[in-house]
Amino acid sequence: MKIIYSDKHKAHAGAKEMRYDQMIEMSDSPERIDIIIEGLANAGFTELVQAAVFDIDVAKKIHSPEFIDFLQRAYPLWEQEFGPGGFATAYTFGMRGMNQRPNESVHSMLSCYTFDVCVPIVEGTWLAIRSAIDVVLSGVQAIKQGESAVLSLCRPPGHHASQDLAGGYCYMNNVAIAAQQYIDQGAKRVAILDVDYHHGNGTQRIFYQRNDVLFVSLHARPEQEYPFLMGYQNETGEGAGEGYNVNLPMPKGTAFNEYQKCLATAIDKVKNYQADVLLISLGVDTYIDDPVGGFALVSEDYLELGAMIGELALPTHFVMEGGYAMADLGKNVANVIAGFSRA
Repeated sequence: MKIIYSDKHKAHAGAKEMRYDQMIEMSDSPERIDIIIEGLANAGFTELVQAAVFDIDVAKKIHSPEFIDFLQRAYPLWEQEFGPGGFATAYTFGMRGMNQRPNESVHSMLSCYTFDVCVPIVEGTWLAIRSAIDVVLSGVQAIKQGESAVLSLCRPPGHHASQDLAGGYCYMNNVAIAAQQYIDQGAKRVAILDVDYHHGNGTQRIFYQRNDVLFVSLHARPEQEYPFLMGYQNETGEGAGEGYNVNLPMPKGTAFNEYQKCLATAIDKVKNYQADVLLISLGVDTYIDDPVGGFALVSEDYLELGAMIGELALPTHFVMEGGYAMADLGKNVANVIAGFSRA
């Protein structure tokens, strides 16, 4: 399997995040990708491919122009005010008023276009965001050229980012951009299966009124876990999208015997949709020792998870999302790919 990568993601480093009552180093660190690559290599997956460079026209079909402009300009504007070396973050959230879309004050833009304290912006953040788009679009290109499966090692992750909101380590929605690219290149139906511990609220919001993209998410109950306000089972889509949004929330502490039942339901939904291509928002923060997770999957479970996905026998594009248990991160991702490859 081709593993697509860009080392430009390393430019997004050095910021901190607020975790409840603590200011801590970001869990989404550059080391994560190196650890994943090492774990994949140890399992025999060594076909590492540097991402090609793409324009971002397709991203403008997912994200608003004003939002993309904000992501490019936020740090330079912050630096003008505070000097180099820090990181930009909002003071207030959810303060949009009268449909205002600010484009001058960095504080106004941060308040308008971010929804939590987990998307700090440093000097290299835009370079990393841009490289993640290249990584995911290179995966689309590989599938279109005949690969049966690819893994795009995107960083920053993307599934919490919506049309014009960044949050949860996510700035632009990589998997949604890939889905749009598949549609633009002739796919009639694209399925997204999100197996990250946290609900893919951004992906849901983007496709909530569409039926050319099926979104199925397995995640922790929003009553108990981030992002808290989305991911409920009764959120099933609107208009043309009614029935094409499927949430399968589970309580904290869920182990694989119960998780597997929800995964089987999700796979049936994808199978019945008759998708032309399958995108996997691949988070392994479902692991029992993950510092930001709350499920109880163990490393061997990811072999079966991958095998169940592989049984769909669809062109499959894995897109990296979360996973922060550094000691076992590489092994867990590699087990998903190994299980899938053996199916």
